[in-house]
Amino acid sequence: MSRSWTKTIGEACFWLGLMIEILIVIIDKSAYTNPLESQLFRLTFLLFCIKIALTKYSAKEWMCILLFGAVMFVSYRVNERDETVRVIAFIASCKGMDVKKVMRVVFWATSAGCLALVVLALTGMYGTVSITADFGRGGTGEQLFETRYVLGMGHPNALHCMLWMVVVLGVYSYAEVLKWYHYVVFMAAGFAAYYITDSKTGLIVWFLFVAMVCVMQYSKRCRENMGVYILGAVIVLGCVVFAVIGSHVENTYYTQDSLMHRLDQVLNGRYQSCYAVEAARLENWKLFAAPENTEYFDAGFVRLFYWYGIIPGMIYISMNFYLLYQSYREKDYVMFTMLVTFAVFNLMEAHFISVYLLRNYLLVLMGYYWYQPFERRQAYEGYFWQVRGLLRKA
Repeated sequence: MSRSWTKTIGEACFWLGLMIEILIVIIDKSAYTNPLESQLFRLTFLLFCIKIALTKYSAKEWMCILLFGAVMFVSYRVNERDETVRVIAFIASCKGMDVKKVMRVVFWATSAGCLALVVLALTGMYGTVSITADFGRGGTGEQLFETRYVLGMGHPNALHCMLWMVVVLGVYSYAEVLKWYHYVVFMAAGFAAYYITDSKTGLIVWFLFVAMVCVMQYSKRCRENMGVYILGAVIVLGCVVFAVIGSHVENTYYTQDSLMHRLDQVLNGRYQSCYAVEAARLENWKLFAAPENTEYFDAGFVRLFYWYGIIPGMIYISMNFYLLYQSYREKDYVMFTMLVTFAVFNLMEAHFISVYLLRNYLLVLMGYYWYQPFERRQAYEGYFWQVRGLLRKA
């Protein structure tokens, strides 16, 4: 089989796997329970593995794939969470794919899926338009219950989050053509989403993302200043440290005047909730998490270590810092903003720490950047030998 045919088949498998993963995310956001979810996960894993088998890698790239694949396979064998090996297969399979094209496909497919859920709910065909429930914000009697819109996505926070994700994908995909008035529209849309969902978390990260991207786009000084990127890295690190403290301080939530308690009250007691899960406490973290660690709670970074363990968690966080370096190197201010706002969001929600790969778009960026150092080194070596040959001829 010719090289062009193997490349075509490999890319076709990648696109099919990508579309199935997006479909799985959309179905999860709906009211429908997918009985074929585990089978679809196996199918996408197989498709990404076929793409890997039909892609040309250097010896060092294969070593990298096998090393991280082995670590995540150990993680899977210990905690029985197969998404660790699925993540490696997906990231490795991204080699040779146009990252902008991939993100644009994810943007349009996700947008279409979300729109379909909204239309189905509003027309009464499937899903719920709004829900009335106690969202844990205090009050007594009838004041406990609030009515908030979900538009077919199960929870108001989920609705606001998915709308924000669509904005993030759209900005990354089309940043080069966006004007200042587009950011005004995005900001207005954020407040409109807040009006129907009352999601304070969603509004904070939406506003932060749009404001940061707009400033970085129109300020060359900010876009090219190393200090800005260092500040972003400090914020990401600070979010991780805050999560570690929140999962460790034993008497934090019983000392009313402690700083951590007051901060956690602002976060609606998210860290009190995860601290109540004994295995989620820092002192009980393991190199690879136990299979019985299945509780759900909102603190994203804590869930990362609780579900997968210290080693997988540190690898994921290290890749975040690697992407921060690449964002500075490439002056990719949208990727930089994504990394910072996603870290802030992980303090309060765990949307990205999930069995669903296409909830976390940083995985696509990791898939594009993981092999760049190897390719650059090969290019430098090739250039060296060309120069050496020319000198010999001279």
